[in-house]
Amino acid sequence: MPTALLDIDVHFGTGALALDLEPGRGLTDAIENPSRIDGLFIERAMVRANDHLAILSAEAPINSPLMTDGTAFLQLEEEFRQAFEMTVIDMPRNMLINFPHLLADVNVVTLVTEMTLASARDSIRLLSWLKSNAAHVQPIVVANRVQSGVQEISRSDFEASIERKIDYTIPYDLKAAANAAKLGQTFAEANRASKAGAVIREIAQAVLGTTDVESAGPLTAEPAKKSLLGKIDLKAMLAKKDKKPAKAN
Repeated sequence: MPTALLDIDVHFGTGALALDLEPGRGLTDAIENPSRIDGLFIERAMVRANDHLAILSAEAPINSPLMTDGTAFLQLEEEFRQAFEMTVIDMPRNMLINFPHLLADVNVVTLVTEMTLASARDSIRLLSWLKSNAAHVQPIVVANRVQSGVQEISRSDFEASIERKIDYTIPYDLKAAANAAKLGQTFAEANRASKAGAVIREIAQAVLGTTDVESAGPLTAEPAKKSLLGKIDLKAMLAKKDKKPAKAN
């Protein structure tokens, strides 16, 4: 399936880097001159990873602030719809805040988190934002880099806090991650025999809608029967890590 990857972390994006590619100036040129964006521009600006994947990424100088109202991103989305069957947007949280309208035509959001207190807090906020501002979007919650027995928060406590189930859990595999970086390939491609790679492929199939929901894990879940006030006993959990009483500012 012809797929476009738009990495809108303009200064620190890793879309091209992860595949050992030079990002080029396509994305920064699009931001600076949105009127130039058309089919020909897309054909020239995209960096080909293979016959099925094209990437638009950037490594803009960090002394150059991002000056855009998001028009360029919207135009890129429109052109991608004409040229590709699938568009994937790698969107940092700050870009979601600045350009929420980018989700207007998005069908699925993969919310990637870790099993920490900070991640639980942010997942609650993001899921609430999606429910209020992009109700048409199907969220998939993915717990990444999960190590059995060494998480800040247990899976049950995390799910209670976000009031829904985690859809997929990717086990932490440092050796496999290093192998992918060394080969300049995606994690799933470089580690086809690993458990983590298999889970990533399941997630991709779920996003495409080709996996049976019951066998792949639920894409939606009933909220846990806890109020937000009872989502996590943060004080008790922090006390386990630090016996000293918390001091209010």
